Amino acid sequence: MTVVSLVIFLSFLGAILSSRLKVSYPTVIIAIGLALSILRVGGALQSVPFDSTVILGFVVPPMIFEAAMRTRLETFRTVEKTVISLAIFGVLISAIVTGLVLNIVTGLPLAVALMFGVIVSPTDPVSVVSLLKRARAPERLTALLESEAYFNNATPVILYSVAASLSFNPFSLGTFAYNLLGGVGVGLLVSAVAELLHKLITEPLAETSFTIAVMFGSYALAESLGMSGLIAVPIAGLYMGNRTMRTAMSEETRTTMTKFWEVVTFMATSFAFLLIGLRTDFTLLITYAPFIAAAFLAILVARVVSVYPIIGLVNMMRENIPRSWTRVIAFAGLRGAVSIALALSLPETRFKNAIVAMTFGVALLSLVVQAEIMQVHFKTAKLTSYAENKQQPTPRPVSTPSPDNQ
Repeated sequence: MTVVSLVIFLSFLGAILSSRLKVSYPTVIIAIGLALSILRVGGALQSVPFDSTVILGFVVPPMIFEAAMRTRLETFRTVEKTVISLAIFGVLISAIVTGLVLNIVTGLPLAVALMFGVIVSPTDPVSVVSLLKRARAPERLTALLESEAYFNNATPVILYSVAASLSFNPFSLGTFAYNLLGGVGVGLLVSAVAELLHKLITEPLAETSFTIAVMFGSYALAESLGMSGLIAVPIAGLYMGNRTMRTAMSEETRTTMTKFWEVVTFMATSFAFLLIGLRTDFTLLITYAPFIAAAFLAILVARVVSVYPIIGLVNMMRENIPRSWTRVIAFAGLRGAVSIALALSLPETRFKNAIVAMTFGVALLSLVVQAEIMQVHFKTAKLTSYAENKQQPTPRPVSTPSPDNQ
């Protein structure tokens, strides 16, 4: 309860400072965490473990579930080739290019550089979703970037074993397919059962509370079966937002649930960014400053190298991603809590401090510098892509009553 109270209070304080200082909310929250860390007054927050279990199992699922619920299936289908390509091949290319650039520039052993590349290869859903909410980007671009962010977390499963052993075998590919397809299956199964149960409930608060069980239930079931919970959750969210909310919920329930999940994601975002600030070790950052600069350069190069060819190929398949969006997508490779949690979860080796320092440094530069540059690009993309956006299918709003409810 102390931790929850602190997060609520600091989130409120961060919102006030962000409005008064005209600075982005994530930057303010990270700065508050850094200040608490320097002053050593983090209190109960300092005792919260910052590892893959907490971040991937507690913070990330609400973010991607809420983002998936907001994604209209009609819009997603106009960018699905790009999303799938970036989530699989984009992550693979990014990991390899990052590792190679870092190996050449810093002289780190290739295995260590590739491991770092794997850790920072997936874009962070917490950071991307938070940025897109503030930027108010075009719906189709938002769907593309958010979907990529919450679908690309299964790819590092196969890359991790490859980087650890520097060998590839068919078993690794089978594991990846099992994680990905199994996660999709679990998400659909849990959502289908939930839809049937929602039709039996007419109380808005009860239905809203039940969606928490759907979200965490899909994650827990997938993980218990050795599948990707971070794939099951967005699938459940897509199903919930595009079918269950339209056919099994009243307009009052939809409104209540939308507001509830906005509050939940706001708190989850605040918690993640506070932990990033609190756990940042300035001594470590200063020690590895040259490596951090090289690592940040490497991920920027890797993102560009992976995005431009993929966008070119999907446009040949008539997905028609506007040219003005390509540079936005290239800059959208934000890293954050997920990469940090993975780095901290590495076994103890003589290179772990270097990897952790580079990951923290890259995350801070990504959230504070890269995110602000992205917002400038978003404004340009809105102006230059208006004509192209008009031709896209117009999604039905969530609040539109379904024929059954009418």
